[in-house]
Amino acid sequence: MQQETSEPTSIVSPDIAKIINDGQRLITFIAKDGDTELDPDVTRIIIDAKYKMSNNQWSAEDEEVFLINYDKLAKIVYPVTVESLHSIIPIYKGKKRLTTRAESAVTSYRRYTMFALILLLIGQVYWLCGHELQGNLINIMADRETLRTNLEDMEIDSADRHGQLMKIELVNQKLDANYKLLVLWNKAWSFGLEFSDTMPRYLQAEYESKKNRYDLDRNQNTTALQELELAKTLHQVRMVLFENTLSANFILTTFQGYILPLLYGLLGALIFVLRSLMNEVKTMTYTPNSEIKFRLRLTLGALGGMIVGWFLKPDEANAIASLSPMGLAFLMGYNVDLLFSIMDKAIDNIRKSIEAPAKR
Repeated sequence: MQQETSEPTSIVSPDIAKIINDGQRLITFIAKDGDTELDPDVTRIIIDAKYKMSNNQWSAEDEEVFLINYDKLAKIVYPVTVESLHSIIPIYKGKKRLTTRAESAVTSYRRYTMFALILLLIGQVYWLCGHELQGNLINIMADRETLRTNLEDMEIDSADRHGQLMKIELVNQKLDANYKLLVLWNKAWSFGLEFSDTMPRYLQAEYESKKNRYDLDRNQNTTALQELELAKTLHQVRMVLFENTLSANFILTTFQGYILPLLYGLLGALIFVLRSLMNEVKTMTYTPNSEIKFRLRLTLGALGGMIVGWFLKPDEANAIASLSPMGLAFLMGYNVDLLFSIMDKAIDNIRKSIEAPAKR
């Protein structure tokens, strides 16, 4: 009775063929760029697998031995993987060098960072201009009221009265210029729309009633009609003034409390992503799966920069008083884990406050 012998077979599954080629790439990486030493036995089996596959001498025993040694090789080079090598090491198609996934990621996140930085600078400058205009307008109006009060206390023939009138005129010019700039500032966020000077229905009806009464005898009521029109114009101008100042205050508060912290948090997260990407490329561990955690980091960083102020108690805020609110938002975006620690601490404090009465 003849004993059956295991005949080599030329059938190699596509998955095994791919793993054999991956093993060759890992061996090449260790020999060329790796810091670890090659295991002679593992190296021999990985290399033999390539030639056995090429010469149609592949068998089930060869596949078993190869997979065991491939597992050893993967552990030797870890955290470097075949996927990370494919993503980082350039590949040539003829004489043309193909862009790697890592290079594409670096280019993309550099662009995202520059875009976020430019957007942040525009928002910061816009907020700063509006803040200065709003503050100047309030101060100028206060100065004008002070000058008017002093003018009322002066005698009509006083030598200082003329100088006081000149000061009031100068302040009025500053007020007009500042207000004009504030109107232009408001047009930026309102996309060119202007505020309406339509009077409330009651005041409009009161104005029309007086005007109709004066129109009955226009010759005798000429002065009264002029004063009525001036009063109407003054009321409309003041309405638009207050609408502009109130709207500017609302937009400034929105920028300071939400938009700018969000952008600072996003910028911090982008810098963290660039640093992580640089480290992964340097250690040859970048893979396309890293994109998932990078994108999540951007979302968490932006939200963290915006909401960090919600979870700080007064004593904690005093502890970081050396940081500006925007600096804190940037820091939270860069290290969102710190925000999670603050949130966990807040949750623990709430739980303790709820459990304390129950124990009593």
